[in-house]
Amino acid sequence: MVAGCSQKPQKSIQQVTETVEDNKIAFSAYLEVKEGIRIPFTLTKSANDNYLIVQNGTEEIKITDYRLTQDRLSLTMPIFGSKIEAQFVGDNLTGTYLKYPGKSDYSMPFYAYPKRAVVVPPFVTDYEIRERNLDKTTAQIDGKWSTVFSPESEEDASAAIGEFKQDGNNLTGTFMTETGDYRFLAGKVYGEEFYLSCFDGSHAFLFTGTVVGDDITGVFYSGNHWKENFTAVRNPNAKLGDPYKLTYLKEGYEKFDFSMPNINGETVSLSDERFKGKAVVLQILGTWCPNCMDETALYTDLSKKYKAKGIEFVGVAYESEATLESAKEGLEKYIEHFDIEYPILFGGKASKKLASEQFPMLNKVISFPTTIVLNKEHEVVKIHTGFSGPATSIYDDYVKGFKELLDEIGR
Repeated sequence: MVAGCSQKPQKSIQQVTETVEDNKIAFSAYLEVKEGIRIPFTLTKSANDNYLIVQNGTEEIKITDYRLTQDRLSLTMPIFGSKIEAQFVGDNLTGTYLKYPGKSDYSMPFYAYPKRAVVVPPFVTDYEIRERNLDKTTAQIDGKWSTVFSPESEEDASAAIGEFKQDGNNLTGTFMTETGDYRFLAGKVYGEEFYLSCFDGSHAFLFTGTVVGDDITGVFYSGNHWKENFTAVRNPNAKLGDPYKLTYLKEGYEKFDFSMPNINGETVSLSDERFKGKAVVLQILGTWCPNCMDETALYTDLSKKYKAKGIEFVGVAYESEATLESAKEGLEKYIEHFDIEYPILFGGKASKKLASEQFPMLNKVISFPTTIVLNKEHEVVKIHTGFSGPATSIYDDYVKGFKELLDEIGR
């Protein structure tokens, strides 16, 4: 068993620090979905830094809101506001991950134990590897896979593409859907089995699968509240629908419009002076949405670069809270975290139905995020549904194409 299994005398933080290299406090950590099923990540702190780092594969998330003492760890994840509360049991930490602190009892057990090197703990124990003869990597999963989630249900089945990179028994990758991706996944291959996971503060994902030749059967866990089967077939030519064709302007509408409050309650409209004669990029988002988070990081940078070309960015946020008063604090933190200089407006409680009603000129809003690009006459040039971020193979090409589009409408 890992972490929290024996009672030992408490050790000081200094003593724990001295057990790892480079004067770092380093923990191999995991959330327990259920017994024997874990979502691992690493948790580190350099002696001279004033932040912790949660690492999933190549992604690093900095945590500045934390308290680490000789007997406790308390941290709040940036953007999403979820918490981990734990106490030392000997060298180890044992506690709870709370996704919605103070709002619901959605939680999972959290465990961590110090390591001399920053490594992801195994998804299966050494005992299981020996007992099930998983010590030799036989599965070869590198490449693209046509994937179907909930294949047993005609109503709920949905298409995706698995993109994986394998180096020995180390595995990284993601799943792309028509409206986004599952971000940075990292894991291991054991025998014919593979495990991929991520933890970003809001989402705790685990994908497990068995590979037989060019076929995969697997299970997807989203925390401890959702479980879904998936199948996949190796397909280097796998493709999804065109994200520029999923949402469109309905017949009878020539121009776009909006009028909503900013975080201070002041109404902002497309007819305002700041938008006159300027191209506009409208971002429909939610601060709870990881794909929106990746998109916002990009748009924050682009908005600063293209403002001089007469292009304005504006976001409309649909939040977990139903009122601006209750959503304001979270929106302010989001704006501060990304250093957003363009206005973020409040659309209401997160609902694609509500967003569709507020933008009746669209056939429907089917995804957070959705981006509407308007020219200087405020005519719709492009509508992009969803967002595939830096964990995907298409991200760089998307950014290149989007910059070319901005150059065009900024002329």
